[in-house]
Amino acid sequence: MLTEIKISAVIPTYDREKTIARAIESALAQELTAAEIIVVDDGSNDETRRIVESFGGKCRYMFQENRGVSVARNRGVREAESQWIAFLDSDDYWVPQHLSRLAEAMEATNGRAALYFCDAKLPAEDGGASYWESNGFQIDAPYMFERDAGPWAVLPVQPMLLQASVIKRASYWDVGGLPPDLRTREDTLLFFKLGLRYPACAVSGRGTVMTADGARRLTREIDSAKLSYWQATLSIYREMLAFAARFRPEYRRFFIDKLSAAHFSLGRLTYREKKPFVSMRHLLRSARRSPATFARCLWDSLGPREPNK
Repeated sequence: MLTEIKISAVIPTYDREKTIARAIESALAQELTAAEIIVVDDGSNDETRRIVESFGGKCRYMFQENRGVSVARNRGVREAESQWIAFLDSDDYWVPQHLSRLAEAMEATNGRAALYFCDAKLPAEDGGASYWESNGFQIDAPYMFERDAGPWAVLPVQPMLLQASVIKRASYWDVGGLPPDLRTREDTLLFFKLGLRYPACAVSGRGTVMTADGARRLTREIDSAKLSYWQATLSIYREMLAFAARFRPEYRRFFIDKLSAAHFSLGRLTYREKKPFVSMRHLLRSARRSPATFARCLWDSLGPREPNK
């Protein structure tokens, strides 16, 4: 019975007085009622608190000093009372069928997956297209259950998004939750770990509408052209190389190659920042990790070449 599936909605927020009400209202409007709605305020300086508290007992409000979205999400999961957790970003919103559609897949698979995820609609300024379609991912059924979700997790672009997922609470903590020290790509690390260790289930349909309405969106502030992005990337691939050691050899090879490529990217960026010794260290580490990956990255960095005549 769908009514027996209890899902806690966790909404981290920071200075989102213009969008937080819409996010909460979309959680309240679900066909399958969330067991609870938890809003974790990561140190807002605007009217966020007043707006959340205006909903009264319909949601739980928690304030903390600014420590980052991972800490906020982890706190929400820690405080949640349900077996299942659904995340929602405070500048996005859910369609009314979001939780019920995921719960139907959960019921059909007896809750055997640790992760259930669906598609999302990208922000209007990015074209408003399907997230899955933009990345070449699709399923040909209402849902697709995979015992080994590793191949999904290591796709060039992961088809999972936190704000379009329901995660088993016990599995979330079993892989350590979200890393509090990462300010970007923390969700990538979580999906790597969940995908390699547990079954996952993709569910058709768009459950989340992403927007660019928030004053700050981290993915726009820390992108792949910035040093901080590649430092975070290096951190997650180091951790995953150790994590993947217990899984299939091809996963270990995947993370070795990714680690080599991350060192190469850091080598290029630090060279541009006039740090030649740091750059050389990264380039040497790239070559040691995977000579083939280093050679490919070097070749690609040379740019377009004239065809042979």
